[in-house]
Amino acid sequence: MHPAISLPSGFSNCMSSQPIMRARLYDSVRDGWKRARVVMACCTVSSLANAAEPNWSLSADQELRYATWSGTRGFPASGSAAAGAGTQVYAPLTIQASGQPLENVKVDLLGRGGYVWSRQSTPGLTGSVTTTTDTVVSGTATYLGIPGIQPFVSMNVNLPTGTTALYGSAANARMDQDIVDLATFGEGLNIGPTVGVNLPIGEQLILTFSSGYTWRGAYRMEALLDPASTEPQATTLVGPGRVATQTASLGYQLASLTLLASASYAHETATHLDHISSYALGDRYTLSGTVGYAWTTSSSTTFTASWTNAEKNRVLDPELLKIIPESFRSNSAVYRYRLEQPVVSGNWTIAPMLNYMRRDQNSYNPVTQQFIPAKTRIGAGGSAQYSPREGLSLKTSVEHFWINENLTELTPNLRVRGWIAMLGGSMKF
Repeated sequence: MHPAISLPSGFSNCMSSQPIMRARLYDSVRDGWKRARVVMACCTVSSLANAAEPNWSLSADQELRYATWSGTRGFPASGSAAAGAGTQVYAPLTIQASGQPLENVKVDLLGRGGYVWSRQSTPGLTGSVTTTTDTVVSGTATYLGIPGIQPFVSMNVNLPTGTTALYGSAANARMDQDIVDLATFGEGLNIGPTVGVNLPIGEQLILTFSSGYTWRGAYRMEALLDPASTEPQATTLVGPGRVATQTASLGYQLASLTLLASASYAHETATHLDHISSYALGDRYTLSGTVGYAWTTSSSTTFTASWTNAEKNRVLDPELLKIIPESFRSNSAVYRYRLEQPVVSGNWTIAPMLNYMRRDQNSYNPVTQQFIPAKTRIGAGGSAQYSPREGLSLKTSVEHFWINENLTELTPNLRVRGWIAMLGGSMKF
């Protein structure tokens, strides 16, 4: 594997005999399994020559992410005819540990939390929130004692340390999920076990299959605000549906070429609002792939593509008093593409990049009670990483993006421009 290829962290070690660290990244189940599942699955495979790592390794990663935008309307566009703007500062901290307490058992642990400040300054939609985010903890145990087969089990838990109910104008701090990192700031206690198996085929190919199920705990969300009422704003008890997810992934490496591919399917049960079965999100499908090619030991190209789609939701019929398929699909298909060109020089890695996203139609998110407009998003920027010594790296990135939303009769010319910047560092012990 050429070191210049900037693929997701960890894959380059999946096919080598060097010690590896796998981080099973888990973001809440509402977005399904992340594309990183491919990498996490691959990284459970180390050669049997590594079957006895005597020590534990520990790493910490801290980032400070800044997003700012301005547009011809705020969010949602129907809430105000004035020009819109918003800012979000998000500081996630991730701690990972990896080791082998037994000769044939590898254990990986992960914890992630953070802090966020989010503000929309659109006239008529002004609001802000400052809060901790939910805390995610996970653990994975992989058995290495069966040649050619490596089963694993994992447990992912979302701890409700964030904020779910935003009262009054604070609810306006929820902004477009295609612009900012966090569109919501918390949910309930989620418990998600997963079982799976890695199947290395030869030295270049690995297949991974996994099945997960997530129990999602209830939480309270603010009810619609009645400006004429003198009573305190009420809340709604949200009982989210449970989610079953099936995932298959593939990793392939041959000389200068590296391929990653993943497919997942998620089915969700009904969500209850104040103990009434109210809606069920449609079945979700995700396909993703990454191709990396190393032209030289210091230059490579990486291209990533993904597609996410969902069937019709089921909604409550007030006459039948049960949930039925909606009359028209309120979900959208989302296409994402990313091209990077990393260049390595000494302790530096510089990677210019291009991003493209297309949401094919307007959609409605009943979880946040928000309309998500159809749009195209183009981003251009780059990242830089400096490693002054082994185990320590400093990183930064910046991106300028342009968003054009699909034309409608009420909003014929919606445009958003903005910047996303990140500054961070990581240390391995």
